[in-house]
Amino acid sequence: MQKVFVMYNLKPGVALEDYMAWSRTRDQVVTPFQSGVIRFEVYAVQGAEKGAPPYQIIEDIEVESWAAWQQALAGTGMAPIVSEWDAYGDASSLVMVYADKVK
Repeated sequence: MQKVFVMYNLKPGVALEDYMAWSRTRDQVVTPFQSGVIRFEVYAVQGAEKGAPPYQIIEDIEVESWAAWQQALAGTGMAPIVSEWDAYGDASSLVMVYADKVK
């Protein structure tokens, strides 16, 4: 089991409320049910300890493996979500990392 953290900003002019409505009705309805995805949570960043936060949105995704997540992203089930995300997310700010829990 691995974690994937996806961090990004919204495109200029995109209202957080509009993004959140899309996330609740589309992204959070489809993504958690893709093969290899165990848990999917989306967070709107409220602030940072020092200065302005570098990202507006953080996705916390638990997956079977990084490979499984890559397959899910490329699959037909996620195709509409990936396409729709482009109307909201600023691709130039997108950072995706994967990690293993330190035990």
